[in-house]
Formats: sequence, structure tokens, C-alpha cells
Amino acid sequence: MSAFKSKIDRSLLFLLAFSIIACLMGASVMLEVGGTFNAILAAVTLIAGAGFPLWILLSTRYIVDDENLKIMSGPFSWIIPIQSIISVQETRSAGASPALSLDRLEIKYGTDKAILVSPADKQAFIRRLGGKAQPDTGRQNRPHAAAKQSNTSTRKKKAKKSTNRDAQP
Repeated sequence: MSAFKSKIDRSLLFLLAFSIIACLMGASVMLEVGGTFNAILAAVTLIAGAGFPLWILLSTRYIVDDENLKIMSGPFSWIIPIQSIISVQETRSAGASPALSLDRLEIKYGTDKAILVSPADKQAFIRRLGGKAQPDTGRQNRPHAAAKQSNTSTRKKKAKKSTNRDAQP
């Protein structure tokens, strides 16, 4: 079993630190004002605004054993059988995911399922998956690149037909 920590972008770290500081300041104002309602509101603000982001920041990791990839991030977890992984490709998608960096891997698995992860050591992570999935970094393997090539070929064929018609008497 191998555990991989998530890579953390400095911009995300700065944003989380700013959020936590803002929550601490807000909670301190509520406590200073006093009262039971403000004390409860301060506790909820600290838990939701500071505790939850810290939990995700400190717990996001990916565990690979012989059969499964287990992804954990705060209260969320996924178990993906390695046999069900179809492809792994690099991406910079900003979609919501258990990844603390935009330097991500998109793991496609099962039937139309995908998840984004950002292991600090991507190459070791991919190797640990046992060679069942390799990073898809070549343009020829990407669907949108293949579609572009197909469209280009179709346009060239149409242009050639049109040129041939124009050349005929």
C-alpha cells in the first residue's frame, strides 16, 4: 500500500489562509458582542469556515493498494477498483474535486465516471497504479485532437473535390 499526499498550490493555500483568518476575526467579534446566539453563531462559523477547510487541507490523500485506489479528502472518500480504471490523463481543469492543485490527473473509470486528483509525485502515483493506466499526454490520444484531425481531413477532401469539379471542362 502506498499513500500519496495531494500537491497544494500556493494560491489555494493563500485563499484558505485568508478564509480561515476572516472566520477567526468574525467569530471573535461575535464573541465580543456576547450572548448565547452569538456564541453559537461563532462556533458554527469556526467549524464551517475554518475547521472544514483545514480538515480538507490536512487530510487529502490518495492510497493505492493492489486492488483499489482510495481517495480521501475531509469527510469525502472514494474507492475505485484499479481494474475499472480506463485512462489517466493530465489536465488543468478547475472543476470541484479532491485535488488541492490545478496540476491534476483526470482518472476515467467505470462507465462514464471521472475524478480529478493531484498527487505531489504524479509519476510514482501512475507507476503504483501498476501500469494499468498511463498518462495520456499525446495529442493523437485525445478525443478533441482526433476530432480536429478528422475535421481537417474532411475539409481537405471537400476542398479537393471542389477543385476537381472546377478543373473539369
